[in-house]
Amino acid sequence: MSTETHVTPDQEFDSELKSRIKTELGEVLDPCSCMSDHPISILDLGLVERIEVDDREVTIDLLLTSQLCTYFLEMADEVVDRVEALDGVDTVEVHQDTSGEVWTQERMAEEERTARRNRLKTRMEEAGLEPYAERAE
Repeated sequence: MSTETHVTPDQEFDSELKSRIKTELGEVLDPCSCMSDHPISILDLGLVERIEVDDREVTIDLLLTSQLCTYFLEMADEVVDRVEALDGVDTVEVHQDTSGEVWTQERMAEEERTARRNRLKTRMEEAGLEPYAERAE
């Protein structure tokens, strides 16, 4: 088990069902990222806070990048559709985490953070821009 506080792409579960659920969550794309050239799954983005399985009932908590996210219902609907289609699942509930925890980019999969950083660096170079910290030296 990972020591992360949220579900990560490389996290392993003792439960085969939880592993299949995690795989399905890796297929759900974050709607805002779909508006860019680089869509990212809710799993890679670090939005999946928790997966709970009680008998055949599944509860999934998502920590959104913004508490004002207008796409939560669309994400939740897709999660329910995908996870309820799995053998061994009768019902799925998706909840927005309202614990007060704040999403940060550190929750993203390392591979996605690196790719994001490299895209920004390339765009800045193409535009002839220099990071503020380097200009201040």
